[in-house]
Amino acid sequence: MESIHTTRKYVKRASMALIAGIVLVSAPMTAYGGNSDRTGTAGALELIIPTDARGTAMGGSVIADATGAEAFFWNPAGAALVKGSELMVSHREYIADISLDHLAFAHNAGSFGVIGLSVKALSMADEPVYTTQQTEGTGEMFSSSFVVVGVSYARAITDRVNFGVNGHYITEKIYDETANGLAFDMGFLYRPSLKGMTLGVVVKNYGPKMSFDGPHFGRPVDIGDQNDGHEARTQSATFELPSFIQFGAAWDPIETRRHRVRMTGSFQSNNFSEDEFRVGSEWGLDEQFFVRGGYIASSQDSHLYGFSVGAGLQLPLGGTETSIDYTWAEAGVFESNHFFTLKLRF
Repeated sequence: MESIHTTRKYVKRASMALIAGIVLVSAPMTAYGGNSDRTGTAGALELIIPTDARGTAMGGSVIADATGAEAFFWNPAGAALVKGSELMVSHREYIADISLDHLAFAHNAGSFGVIGLSVKALSMADEPVYTTQQTEGTGEMFSSSFVVVGVSYARAITDRVNFGVNGHYITEKIYDETANGLAFDMGFLYRPSLKGMTLGVVVKNYGPKMSFDGPHFGRPVDIGDQNDGHEARTQSATFELPSFIQFGAAWDPIETRRHRVRMTGSFQSNNFSEDEFRVGSEWGLDEQFFVRGGYIASSQDSHLYGFSVGAGLQLPLGGTETSIDYTWAEAGVFESNHFFTLKLRF
């Protein structure tokens, strides 16, 4: 018994050390957070677009609350609570005729932990090609694509602490020019002794800078009286990833046999814009029907998001538990977003 007690004590200390470590690692990033001078300096912004309707309906405040395949986006530590397997598919009508499609799969591999795979893709209509010589257009059209492929791992360290990591491969293409990069997330969940309370912390999109390259960065150059195939190339400026750190909490102030009310909140310290405060709530009836709402607050003058509302239905279908969620989200000067998510648990 003494040996078991000692082991638990060391595990608990290690867990707290890991949580402290993630805060220390993120400290340099946080030092730049909330700096309006850095607004617009980050790229690969597809990394920060939410991928599920439920979390979006709650204002993105679910850092300590997402516990399924959707946790790969919000806080990978939450995926450690997946019991069997989960498949999640989402579609979002985003801004400026851009649409987002997302697929995520999570599987509990027993004592090894939970492993996951996700794919996020932004699509948009083709655009005409203009040049300085042909300002009315060349007659050609070009396409753009933005894809993020993620691999995830999560595990329960103790009965109170979960840990999770994501690795993302980013590929962006505009016309014939491409940019590729890597991004990493790391998060924790902690359940204190207070019933119904969960705390979370996550560092997201931490990785090297990216830049574009491609055939249109080169131009033929004449040397002397003849063109002998020499080429001069310009170099694209590098850009940072939209990294940030979030602290969040979730609490169930009401939990009865039929009703549950959950309150969530988070603080997000950005390296590319002003900081954000997010709040959300969810009312559940018999754990089958849900109504949600949320709000994102920022001191940034042209902040895109504000209020969001949504609803969800969760029902058994054969041997599979099926969830269908819908969200409406405010999008500033753009048309409001509509978000649909289908999730299967088996």
